[in-house]
Amino acid sequence: MAQTKIIRRQKIELKMITSKAKCMVAFKKLWTSVVKEAHELYLTTGEHVAIVVYSPTGKPYAYDSSGSFDTIERFLNDAKAFAVKGGH
Repeated sequence: MAQTKIIRRQKIELKMITSKAKCMVAFKKLWTSVVKEAHELYLTTGEHVAIVVYSPTGKPYAYDSSGSFDTIERFLNDAKAFAVKGGH
């Protein structure tokens, strides 16, 4: 009986990217992946998903499954109400 070789993914050490150009390229690639996953979560569960991220240059990037950023506005309003009521 022949043994089959199992190929596994190798763990990669994560390091801070020091080059601004490389950092921005990595951000764009990862942002695309994150938005894709968030959209899949929305499609499979039907729940509203919102993401807000600031790029290395300080520019805000946002995704909202509702398409009109209602989810983000609802979150901000709920957070304000929670803070006013003395929530933790």
